Amino acid sequence: MTIDHDPTPLREWEPELNERVTTWRDPHTIGIVIACDRLGHFADPYWRASVRWDGGRVEHGIETSALVRVDGTQGRR
Repeated sequence: MTIDHDPTPLREWEPELNERVTTWRDPHTIGIVIACDRLGHFADPYWRASVRWDGGRVEHGIETSALVRVDGTQGRR
């Protein structure tokens, strides 16, 4: 087993399409990543995701530092 000792900074985390995520502020609401875009300067990139939440509501432009996988992890696997 390899352990990554250099984790991706949270704002640089690119969730995969169709990955199940939730937020720190509302961990009981789960959604699916439907898009993820890289923004910022090439030396300081960050990612924003679009998520389809349970119930069908779609939210765009969520900075990935606000998202977490349903297992509680972020960044590289």
